[in-house]
Amino acid sequence: MARKLITGYTPIQEQQIVEAGIIDLANKSESAFSREILRAMKAIARTDDGDMPAVMEIHQTRLHKLLTKLYSVSYNIFGQRMLDSLAQMNIKRDVPMTPYFDTQMALWLRWVAGLRVTQISNTTSIQALEIIRIALEDSVTEGLAERETGILIQQRIAEQGGNLSRLRGRMIARTESHSSANASAEKAVSTVRSGIKKEWISALTERTRLTHLASNGQKVNKGESFSVGTDILLHPGDPNGSAKEIINCRCVVGYSLA
Repeated sequence: MARKLITGYTPIQEQQIVEAGIIDLANKSESAFSREILRAMKAIARTDDGDMPAVMEIHQTRLHKLLTKLYSVSYNIFGQRMLDSLAQMNIKRDVPMTPYFDTQMALWLRWVAGLRVTQISNTTSIQALEIIRIALEDSVTEGLAERETGILIQQRIAEQGGNLSRLRGRMIARTESHSSANASAEKAVSTVRSGIKKEWISALTERTRLTHLASNGQKVNKGESFSVGTDILLHPGDPNGSAKEIINCRCVVGYSLA
C-alpha cells in the first residue's frame, strides 16, 4: 500500500495537488504584478531624477498591497488545508490553533513583503533606467531632437518594458505563491507537538533542478531545515534561499507522523 502523508495523499499526489493550487493562485495575480511594474517603468521614464524617490515610494506601496493580498489568500488556502488535515488526524497541538496561526501569518507576511518589495522595486528601477540609457545613446547617434528623444524613450519602455513586465509578473506571481503556500503549511504544522516529520517532495520532470531532484525524499524533523544544493531551506521557496534554488520552484513539503 502506498505511503500516505498527514493530508491523506501520497507524496506524488501531494506535489501535484499543491502545485495545481499554486498555479491557480499565481494565474489570478500575475497580471496585476505585470501592470504595476509597467506602470512604474513608465513613471520612471517621465520623471526627473529629483522626483525618483516619490515614484519609487508609490511603486513600493502598490507592490506591498499586491503581495499582502497574495500572501493572505495563500495562507487561507494552504494553511487552512493543513490545519484541517491535522484536525482530522486528531493530532494534539501545543497552542490554540487559530490565534497562533494568525500571529505567525502576520509576522511572516510583514517580513517577507518588506523584503520582496525592496527586491522587486530595485529591479524595476534598474531595468527601466537601462532601457532609458540605451534609448538616449541611440537618440544621440541618430541626432534626434528633445521631443523625438522623449517619444523614443516612451516607445522603448512600452515595448521592452512591456515584455519584461509580463515575464516578471509571471515569475513573481509563481515564486511568491509557491513560497507562501509552503510557509503556510509550515506555520500550521508548528502548532503541534513533536513527532512530525517533513520531507522534500520534488516535481519529477525534465525541468526540475538537479539539486531538487537530489533532495527529493529528504526527511527532517518539523522545524528543521533541508539541505538543498548549497542552501539551507526551511521549506521550498524559503525567502532566505538563493534565487537559483527558489525562483520558479515547484517542490512542496509533505508531513507525516514520525
